[in-house]
Amino acid sequence: MTVPTPFIQPRDYPPDRVFMTQEEVMRRNPQRFEFLQVDSILHLDLEENLVVGHRVLREDEFWARGHLPGRPLFPGVLMCETMAQVASIHAHMYLELEEDVFMGFGALDKVRFREAIAPPANLWVAGRIMKASRVRPYFSWEGQLLTEEGKVAAQAQITGVGL
Repeated sequence: MTVPTPFIQPRDYPPDRVFMTQEEVMRRNPQRFEFLQVDSILHLDLEENLVVGHRVLREDEFWARGHLPGRPLFPGVLMCETMAQVASIHAHMYLELEEDVFMGFGALDKVRFREAIAPPANLWVAGRIMKASRVRPYFSWEGQLLTEEGKVAAQAQITGVGL
């Protein structure tokens, strides 16, 4: 299996240099409580077509006790959800959508899980929009979930649609 080239190096995007806070993320993404998977957006460059999000994985996460007892591993479905929430923010800004437009999952393709992640951990999400339309809000996005060491832990192509 070919190891993908990381879109970014996490060290180039320190978690304390925040572009968009969690409160600003929540104005565009409706997820709350256990399902809010984005702590901040660290970088957004629309000309470069690159977004970088950050997620702190804590030991007291709701899933940690049962997935898996004695060896908690960040579930793949939540890795995908984390990437999708960052992709939604990217699409909102790229398409200049109103804050209350909800971008929901349309499809998930080419998903690969490459590294097991256990809490505590700092995670970065980097991605690019491949196609998008403002007529009926839609986007196709490719992204990676990266570890602090710069390893690609997961990757996916995500399609989002305005609901």
